[in-house]
Amino acid sequence: MGENKIDPKLKALDEQLSQARKKAQGETLDDKPSPMGRAFRMGIDLVAGVGVGLIIGINLDGWLGTSPGFLIGFLFLGFAAGIRNVIREANKMQAEAEDAPAQDLGEDGAGKADKD
Repeated sequence: MGENKIDPKLKALDEQLSQARKKAQGETLDDKPSPMGRAFRMGIDLVAGVGVGLIIGINLDGWLGTSPGFLIGFLFLGFAAGIRNVIREANKMQAEAEDAPAQDLGEDGAGKADKD
């Protein structure tokens, strides 16, 4: 008596509506950032690391009166953090580029274009 039976047609309609909502909002699971977007991100990561290190160094030097010790130290730390983020993103891009051709090959090693 207390069973909730959902009509299969309603379930299919709900699935179609949720997919349409995701598509309208631009939320696709296959969306990958463009190479240009990734390049901009790598540049921003580098500049942001240096900027944050610079701000922290200037503030610590002003607070403790140790000019330019902390400025130089945190500037190098920020630069190292930025380089680390750039290398991490470049490694991700390289791994994705190496995986992409492997997905196009079939079981026999022939690519999609070779199958006629």
